[in-house]
Amino acid sequence: MVLNSTSPDAKENTMIRHRIGLIALCCLATLASKAWGEDFRIETDVFFNSADEPSISTLTLFRGTTVYDFMGDKNEEIAIFDINRGRFVLLDCQRKIKTTVTTDQLLRFSAALKAEARGETIALVNPELTESFDKQTGTLEMVGKRLLYKVKTIRPPSAEIVQRYRKFADWYARLNATRVGNLPPFARMQLNASLAKHGILPRSVERTISSLAPLGSKHHVRTSHLVNWQLTNTDRKRISRAGDYMASYREVSPASYWKQPISLDATN
Repeated sequence: MVLNSTSPDAKENTMIRHRIGLIALCCLATLASKAWGEDFRIETDVFFNSADEPSISTLTLFRGTTVYDFMGDKNEEIAIFDINRGRFVLLDCQRKIKTTVTTDQLLRFSAALKAEARGETIALVNPELTESFDKQTGTLEMVGKRLLYKVKTIRPPSAEIVQRYRKFADWYARLNATRVGNLPPFARMQLNASLAKHGILPRSVERTISSLAPLGSKHHVRTSHLVNWQLTNTDRKRISRAGDYMASYREVSPASYWKQPISLDATN
């Protein structure tokens, strides 16, 4: 029997096909959402020693497999971490220049830090930290020979968020270590591993570095983190502008970008 376009059976078949199509689209959208992951944002303030006002403020936006880190109220610098491509693109918004640092370069630089460690730096390059975690209060402590971390934590809505945060935090610690005057990344990476093991994120972090001398000085840094589980329209506009900057800014070497003698180019 051939169905004509005006028969009830033809109309019903058409409706069924439409429903199947909608179901397929919904399934594809769900799969795409899971593949890209949940978007979230973290506002961070950094306080040095006993300061009441933050010295550094950042906004970190996790969107799919890319993380956008905006430093300063006027976005003086934007770091874009592309997980799939294994690279950071750093944007200097005042000089309108950019540079690219790959994860392979960061691994080689970290290995060189370990190989060249001497004297007091050995305790920072090969930290032996003891962990203590209070489940009731969500407080994590990591204690070492020269380092002390005290962390207040929050539990995110999914384990996937924890893993994405850890991946970014580990690579960002390696990136920061390439800047003159910053710590090696290894202690922070141990802290990140402990956070991931317990399925938590930091709400605040207090880090104290002590000198090995009997009456040595102590350096104290405190960071506070405000986490939200969705991006705002303003966040999405920031991401769009960052993409425009990345396309238009002039590319320079990491040494020229940082204006310092350190060079990652030699590790290519």
